[in-house]
Amino acid sequence: MALAHGGGAAIPVAAGSAAGWWLLVTVVLIGGAAMLRSPAGDRVDVYGVPNGLTALRAYGCLPLMLVATLSLPGRLALVLWGAAGGIVGLLDAADGAIARRWGPITALGKALDPFMDAVYFVVAATGSLLLGIMPAWLMALVVFRYAGPVLATPVVLLSGRRPELVFTAWGRRNTELTGVVLFTLLWVRIAGGPIDVAALAVALPTLVPTMILHFIALGRRAAAAPRAPRRARQWT
Repeated sequence: MALAHGGGAAIPVAAGSAAGWWLLVTVVLIGGAAMLRSPAGDRVDVYGVPNGLTALRAYGCLPLMLVATLSLPGRLALVLWGAAGGIVGLLDAADGAIARRWGPITALGKALDPFMDAVYFVVAATGSLLLGIMPAWLMALVVFRYAGPVLATPVVLLSGRRPELVFTAWGRRNTELTGVVLFTLLWVRIAGGPIDVAALAVALPTLVPTMILHFIALGRRAAAAPRAPRRARQWT
């Protein structure tokens, strides 16, 4: 991609960014090895295919952002964006399906999956804005939908609540619809159609209601979650 951009200064910037991002993802995966436990608390000795696919999804986010930020000739950026973004997005469905059918289901996977969803869709929304695939208001909506719960999680944990960090039914539906909206708007952009009108038509009636219902479900889960036991104060 850097060569198509014109080479020169773009090559070391792209290479350095990729190396730094991939190193960060690798460190997170290695650091999360302590969470390789089954729902019953048993130790799991392998990362497994589901966690591997989640890692691939994370590794793929930086190349996606490079596609959106580097000036590529003709419609190459849109072609690469659609191909690479679609493949990375399909990994989201694949890792969960494989984990549920063949395993292993681990605490690491349950924690990583929503976080990687947030990273992927924030990148997808930002890149789509830069490529003219979606309007700014829709980008902000998608970023808020995915980054909001991730940023709120430490606040909930500091309050003493310990909700289960898994998807909600409405969250899953919203994610599926977000993928449909992104795919639809990509084709509208390729065809030279009215992006603003298309976004209003396909995103407002689908993403807004499901996002609100997802947030309500998260709030109820947090409110009903047990509190972490307080340690008895030690007097000396």
